[in-house]
Amino acid sequence: MPAYHLESGANAEREAAVSAALVAYNDKHSPILRQRLTPEHRMSVPLECYLLSDAGEVLGGCTGRAVPLWGWLEIDLLWLHDPLRGQGWGARLLGDVEAQAMTLGCTRAKLSTWEFQARPFYERQGYVVYAEEQDYPPSHTNFLMRKALMPPTRG
Repeated sequence: MPAYHLESGANAEREAAVSAALVAYNDKHSPILRQRLTPEHRMSVPLECYLLSDAGEVLGGCTGRAVPLWGWLEIDLLWLHDPLRGQGWGARLLGDVEAQAMTLGCTRAKLSTWEFQARPFYERQGYVVYAEEQDYPPSHTNFLMRKALMPPTRG
């Protein structure tokens, strides 16, 4: 019977071996995962839209990243200067980034927001909660949300 043991600690060679084995496993079961790691698909496409004053001051913005290969947009940031909230600017910023993603072939979007941030806003924009991370960070809940950007095409 073979003997096994655990060894803790950072080790670049062992990490590379585990990474290569996982990539091989994933490739066997899902070639699109491997395709995502090829040079032409490795980088996501940054998408941004900003609300500026006439003087050029940034009053709001929405940033995200599209992964056209997978058809996904990930919203990274959305912020709007307090006095401008409730006037439709947030929806316009988000909608602009979503539209940019759709031109790249994205059909789904995802984001995360904490309970003190903008969950109701995102729900009004069509996002739904698919998971909650409670106590992340401690005493807060992070909501993971997603949205279909276009109805699926029928063939």
